[in-house]
Amino acid sequence: MTATLERIKKDIQTLEPEELDDLLRDIRSKYEMPSFDVDEAAQIEAEWDKEIAERVKEVEEGRVELVSGEDFSRHVDHLYAKHGLRRSQAA
Repeated sequence: MTATLERIKKDIQTLEPEELDDLLRDIRSKYEMPSFDVDEAAQIEAEWDKEIAERVKEVEEGRVELVSGEDFSRHVDHLYAKHGLRRSQAA
C-alpha cells in the first residue's frame, strides 16, 4: 500500500458521517467499475446462484439462524458505537 493511500484511509476515519456520505457519492459518480464481458458476467451469475442455493439449504436444514432486520441493525449500531462511530441513518 502506498503512503498516499495509507494517509487517505487514515484521513477518511476522521470524517463525520455526512462528510463520508458526500465522499462516497462523489467517488461513485466519478469512477466506474470496469465492465464485465458477457462470459465473465455469466460465470459470476452462476457463482451467485450457487451461493444463494447453498444459503437457502443452510436455512432449510437449520444450520444457520435467521436474524431480523431490526436485530441486525441494532447489532451493527453496537459495533459502530464500540469503535466510537455512529452509523449514518441516510440511505
